[in-house]
Amino acid sequence: MRKLRAHSLLALGILVYAVVFSGCSGTGTISITLSPDTTQTLNPGQTVTIIASLTNDVNNQGVTWSLTGPGSLSSNTTTSVVYTAPSVVAVSTTATITATSVANIDITATESVSLTSVLTITTTSLPSGLLGVPYDEFVNAAGAPAPFTWALNGTLPAGLTFLPSSTSTSAEISGTPTALGTSNFSVQVTDSADASATQALSITINKPPPLSVATGSLPNGQVNTAYTPPPLQASSGTQPYTWSLANGTLLPIGLTLTPAGLISGTPIVTGTTSFTVQVTDSSSPPQTAFGNLSITINPGSTTNSRLSGNYAFLVQGFDPNGLFVAAGSFVADGLGNISGGIIDTNDTVNPVLSQSFTGTYSIATTGLGFMTLSTSPSRIFAISLTAGGNANIIEFDDSTGGVLARDSGVLLKQDVSAFSTALTAGPYAFGFSGIDSGQNRYGLAGAFQSGGNGSFTSGALDSDDASTGPSSDVPFTGGGYTAPTSTNGRGTANIVTAQGTTGYSYYVVSATQLLVMETDTFSTKGYPLVSGQILQQTTSSFADGNLNGVGVFELSGLDGTTPQSQIGLFAGNGGGGFNLTSDENIGGALTSPGGPGSYSVAPNGRVTGWGPVLYLVTTNTGFIIGTDSAVSFGYMTPQTVTQYNAASLTGTYAGGSFAPVAPVVDNVVSITVAGSGSLQTTSDISSANGLSQVQTASTAQFGTNNGRAVVSVNGIQTYILYMISPSQFYQMVAISGNPTIRVDSFQQ
Repeated sequence: MRKLRAHSLLALGILVYAVVFSGCSGTGTISITLSPDTTQTLNPGQTVTIIASLTNDVNNQGVTWSLTGPGSLSSNTTTSVVYTAPSVVAVSTTATITATSVANIDITATESVSLTSVLTITTTSLPSGLLGVPYDEFVNAAGAPAPFTWALNGTLPAGLTFLPSSTSTSAEISGTPTALGTSNFSVQVTDSADASATQALSITINKPPPLSVATGSLPNGQVNTAYTPPPLQASSGTQPYTWSLANGTLLPIGLTLTPAGLISGTPIVTGTTSFTVQVTDSSSPPQTAFGNLSITINPGSTTNSRLSGNYAFLVQGFDPNGLFVAAGSFVADGLGNISGGIIDTNDTVNPVLSQSFTGTYSIATTGLGFMTLSTSPSRIFAISLTAGGNANIIEFDDSTGGVLARDSGVLLKQDVSAFSTALTAGPYAFGFSGIDSGQNRYGLAGAFQSGGNGSFTSGALDSDDASTGPSSDVPFTGGGYTAPTSTNGRGTANIVTAQGTTGYSYYVVSATQLLVMETDTFSTKGYPLVSGQILQQTTSSFADGNLNGVGVFELSGLDGTTPQSQIGLFAGNGGGGFNLTSDENIGGALTSPGGPGSYSVAPNGRVTGWGPVLYLVTTNTGFIIGTDSAVSFGYMTPQTVTQYNAASLTGTYAGGSFAPVAPVVDNVVSITVAGSGSLQTTSDISSANGLSQVQTASTAQFGTNNGRAVVSVNGIQTYILYMISPSQFYQMVAISGNPTIRVDSFQQ
């Protein structure tokens, strides 16, 4: 039974195979006939329908279609297809359409189509143009071998020209349209066999849309890294464009904008700066457009932890009204943020007192940095930070050289425990400089006794006035102070003399040091305007022996409109005699005043006999007030080493300029790396010409072993310095003929 069933299944399989596969071809082999049955000849763009007839296709599966050669197939069915010749046939050629049986793919039939090349203008339309905007388009031809001859029939829009070519397959229409409207014309092309083609065309010239700033945003930058964004882009209008900054806005410090729209430079301050750009086109009359943009400058690598804790600051310089002074304090968190800020400012218009602020800061690994205070107006300061955490500062936001303030000063760590002990009973010396009521240079220095209870029990001062000359040993007739606040170390004080009553705010640095600025309204009451420091004296009774050894001094003055400076050595013998060694720069004229002299020290620390008057703080240390028409003012500090050479000047020093005596004097903070007589200095400079960052290489040549050295840049004497100690020196600009002199203090 099983064997019989197996034979039955085999017979059934053979029957199914026979039925199925004989059904695919019917009673014979499938054949395909295509019509039309002759080769077709078509011109470019013409069509032909190909029909397939099949025999023995019992299931009516029909054919599939394929194409070899140019052209395209469409409207495909199992029995027909439409062939379309290409719109351009450069040279005569052939296309082949193939029909393939669906039931048996080995069975095919083909139909050939002969394509005839026909000279044709392939450009059938031209784009519109804009009035005053350059236009450049081509009319193209094909279907015959070059050369072609072109001709224009009709008139193009005014300002456009037709540039035919006998060697190219195209003709150019170019120029700058000068009138609105639509122009209709035709273009004719002729080939080498004198066949020709003509195409009707038109060009419409429209009024351009208004000029606009197309740039919507700018990439971020990084401090001390070259900034190279893409050029600013404008839309519409007539090129060329001219770019500028608008509405008094400024780019981030260190960047500039060229008339071609290129922003470039090296940013040197962190933060986001918003500004407005203005673009003007070349149309007549010209169009102008504005765009609001911003650039964020990121800090890069920082050492913000170096600035941490409570700080007091004092700066003096010039704003558009004249002399400008500011003092204040804040808290730095070591992470780049400032809180708890308070600032007093004063100029020849009005004081602004106890203004609160916050801010940010960024300290580079070099020790240079910047801080931005949210005052009104906001202020940016450049910083050079010493290893101990104190800093030199200059205001660094006057990019145009005259709009905001340009000033120099110090940023000092506060001892908050001294907020409750400042101005305790005892002797103090002070030194202030600034201007008198007529805005002429003015300075004063003196000494007083604090009663420790809010009063000054006695005191005397010497002043020097470019208008009226010096006043000697003027006694206090009254005065006192308020205790500093426990949060920021700010207090107030006043001094009463026969010359009048003057009021001040002060900020505690330590129990022995206060930063001071005058708060009187200058413009309405005829007060002077000064700022400076108060230092606690180390003894209540001085004598000639307190000038025993060498002190390094610095002086600055202004004789009329001529700045002058002097640095040098005051060597006292402790018995009333001294010898002076110095270098002086008076408006670019260099001299070396020096020689012996005698002095006398009063019990309150007042020293006479030198020429200027000196008020001692301790031995060989004190404030200096001149008795000359330049109103010299400065400070003397002890020289701690007696033998110096190039090896003494080694390490990293943070430098900063003393307060400028005139607007023409630069304000500078620097970091100098010294060793083996070579110095590498990076400086941030705020000058009458704006802001800059400069890197210089120089050499220091020591003469005798007294600490004096000549610093040369590219072999040219540029500075003279005097060492105070291996970690500190004063430096004076010593370029012959350069009137923008200044003195800088450097410290490790």
